[in-house]
Amino acid sequence: MRVLVVNDHLLFGQAIGAILEAQGIEVRMLTIGTDRGHLSATEPLQPDVALVEVSLPDVGGIEAGRRILEEHPGAKVLALTASEDAGALAAAALAGFHGCVLKDTSVSQLVGTIRAASDGRVTPPRRSVARTATRSDEDRDAALLAEYLTPREREVLGLLMEGETSASIARLLSLSPNTVRTHIQNVLTKLGVHSRFEAASFAVRHGILPERTQAVLVEEAGEGAA
Repeated sequence: MRVLVVNDHLLFGQAIGAILEAQGIEVRMLTIGTDRGHLSATEPLQPDVALVEVSLPDVGGIEAGRRILEEHPGAKVLALTASEDAGALAAAALAGFHGCVLKDTSVSQLVGTIRAASDGRVTPPRRSVARTATRSDEDRDAALLAEYLTPREREVLGLLMEGETSASIARLLSLSPNTVRTHIQNVLTKLGVHSRFEAASFAVRHGILPERTQAVLVEEAGEGAA
């Protein structure tokens, strides 16, 4: 697997690179300053996964990820962020990112998320499930949208939130690939989102969690805190 790490702090990037190389992953570092032309350095690598700092100076992490996806359509881009800022994650989802990684995640979770992205699985924000604040008007509006989902569509959404691919969803639910694609498209349309990552992020952010998925995400959030 080839991973491109794009950030603006050389020491932090080198630390991540050393962790990934110890797992047998080929790593290319790209430290962004103010020179937009640096992004052309992605060309020789042909990355499978790009780990992009959201708060890059000048060019911006969302724009950097978008340009990487344009140059390498087969690559999966993950947002690297210090916090689950809803606006930044929504922008990443709209740009075609495949998931997000918090900077305080564990080594095992970092490597697992990168491998999951390489396999085509989305990785929505996870820590939001631990929040205890009262539901906002936005949450209530989201819940109303979710009411239009059929039981099967909710089941499919739950599996997307757990990072399953279309193929694995078809296998788990004993459905044809075409039927799964239809269910996923219905979920995107009813929630008013544009990608699987955005749908999963939307559901986590607003607490639209099937019971089984709630248990999985809470368990993973606990592991991350430990």
